[in-house]
Amino acid sequence: MAESIPPLEFRKVSRRYRSGSSPAVADVDLAVAPGEILALIGGSGSGKTTLLRLAAGLESPDGGEVRLDGVLVAGGGIARELPPEQRQVGLVFQEGALFPHLTAAANVAYGLRGRQRAAVRERVEECLALVALPGYGDRYPHELSGGERQRIALARALAPAPRLLLLDEPFSHLDPALRWRLREEIRDILAGLGQTALLVTHDPEDVFAMAERVAILEQGALRQVGPVLSVYRNPVSRYCAESLGPANRVLDPAGGKERWRRPEDFRLPADGSPQAAGEARVEAVRETGARIELRLAPDAGAGDEPWHVHWPDTAGRPVPSPGDRISVAWRA
Repeated sequence: MAESIPPLEFRKVSRRYRSGSSPAVADVDLAVAPGEILALIGGSGSGKTTLLRLAAGLESPDGGEVRLDGVLVAGGGIARELPPEQRQVGLVFQEGALFPHLTAAANVAYGLRGRQRAAVRERVEECLALVALPGYGDRYPHELSGGERQRIALARALAPAPRLLLLDEPFSHLDPALRWRLREEIRDILAGLGQTALLVTHDPEDVFAMAERVAILEQGALRQVGPVLSVYRNPVSRYCAESLGPANRVLDPAGGKERWRRPEDFRLPADGSPQAAGEARVEAVRETGARIELRLAPDAGAGDEPWHVHWPDTAGRPVPSPGDRISVAWRA
């Protein structure tokens, strides 16, 4: 069976903004599979937005190749890069970037220029219905809520049926409740369309809600790529661990090997955990509503940094108080 061609592929891609400075991205090899949502995550300046702009054609690589559906569109010594408007790529920015002087319908229709008027009208209505905003076509951006503006931006990006959708921090400006709801809606829309997408974010919740795979960038280099839960459970470094949420540095009592354990991995030895990690003193207890969180100070040899853990619901014993000592184990 023939291997499918990636809608987007970076081959040894590098980009440097100033001579003598560190590269924004360096020798990145990464491919997005058909129908996949791949998340790029990393700290500020890690290179994730640069990669997105290279895919869109808003930046040019200094080395390597950018390919769309197997076709070389930038780098690789080609005489002329494929311009952004010919790449069949949809873009959704942080705050939608809608044209304020155009109605919602006109914004959605912007990428459909050159088509017959009746076909444009029909496609606009389809896309407004797709994002659950039928009848909103006559409204201007200032008449829409933040979530509505972002859904119109998504409809605009999807209207030309792009081969690839690029989402640049699309939820960062929304309040938490709206962010949660919009992530669910957009994920369902893209899954229903089988739309290939590259999501740039700094928020682990975006990754878990939207993506099948995650690529972690640090200082322009790829540090780890894989299925989201696999990377979450088996990070290769502190940076990769903390990119996807809180992580505890635990030292193997046998050989001192460094491991990373999540707060929910905390167990009491009596509940069947295979191996105790040592003793710890409770420094703080905090109830968050959904769970009880403890800050622990591990004894020497188990770790040299505080552990932040979730008290297990099945512990079967009272929640400890600050100053108490407890035995600690971790989920295998």
